[in-house]
Amino acid sequence: MEKIFVSYRREDGAAEAWLLQARLSDRLGGAAVFLDDYAIPPGAVWPDRIRRALDSASAVIVVIGPHWVVAADEWSRRRIDQEDDWVRLEIAESLASNKNVLPVLVRGAAMPPAEALPVPIASLARLQAVELRDAGDIDRIVNHLVGLLGGAEKDGETGLYPRPAPELPDPLSKEKIKVALQGSLRHWRVQQRRPGGPSAAVGESGQEQTGLYREYRFLTFQDAVSFMHATAPGCDIAIHHPVWENVWRTVRVFLTTWDIGHRISDRDVQMAKYFERAYEDFPAADRAD
Repeated sequence: MEKIFVSYRREDGAAEAWLLQARLSDRLGGAAVFLDDYAIPPGAVWPDRIRRALDSASAVIVVIGPHWVVAADEWSRRRIDQEDDWVRLEIAESLASNKNVLPVLVRGAAMPPAEALPVPIASLARLQAVELRDAGDIDRIVNHLVGLLGGAEKDGETGLYPRPAPELPDPLSKEKIKVALQGSLRHWRVQQRRPGGPSAAVGESGQEQTGLYREYRFLTFQDAVSFMHATAPGCDIAIHHPVWENVWRTVRVFLTTWDIGHRISDRDVQMAKYFERAYEDFPAADRAD
């Protein structure tokens, strides 16, 4: 039975949601934390699964990024204003049930005022929010929730790679990848690589990897380096690391899910969206297309 429910928008806080789920699962056990990316098995009726998880949860984390309140559909209508928006439904049910609701602000987001929210969730604005900026903030958030629910800490693990969330994602089919690489991800492509040589990580040499690849072009070398610096915290937070390379004013990014055999999963798609969001903040050489 889930004790903590993590509510988030995939395009605006997925990396932070992944990390919170992983850290909390380490402390409370994987079954105690619900995140739809991991907790809904293939073939499940996902609205029913979400409702059951929300009903059983004692605490709800609401991950709020800078685009959370203004996220819109293809007709430029705010999602939060739509009665069938799942984020809105999750929050409304949590508030109505008097659950412990903790807003977590990520990527410099501010808490939206009550007048910017639909009536059923306007009281969210009155809750004390916490900022997630670095590892120290993550630890404080996790400690607060574990203390609230009376969970016991488990022994962690260390190693060459960051530890992934307990539940592994499924590889995406070719059809799903094709659909994903449309719209905002149209500049990404599927690519195979076979790492080797002295720079290859332990266990990598000779193993063919399938991933998502993208080249970002900038007007200056400083912008290219700043882009890597700006996106590194999100990679750390997601516990999902890219293979990337900076060549003057170009940053090359390769994303693959190593713990399912170096194949493409939804983690890679969501991380690609995270990079695209960050790229919008830089003067880019290829913005015209």
